[in-house]
Amino acid sequence: MIDKPMLILIAGPYRSGTNGDPQAMAANLARLEAAAWPVFATGHLPVIGEWIALPVYHDVAEIPRRTPQETA
Repeated sequence: MIDKPMLILIAGPYRSGTNGDPQAMAANLARLEAAAWPVFATGHLPVIGEWIALPVYHDVAEIPRRTPQETA
């Protein structure tokens, strides 16, 4: 377990394959958001986007749970 939150990238298509269709982009975003929630629940900060490079986890079970340290 770790005591500091990690920024964890949620990668996946947003515009790709949508041909600019707003409904298809909304569906892609909904899938990205659905993947982000379990990461947030582990105590970390999910980031949806492709501009940041971070460690790769293929399953939320691989992410170490955060255990915040109490400040004195």
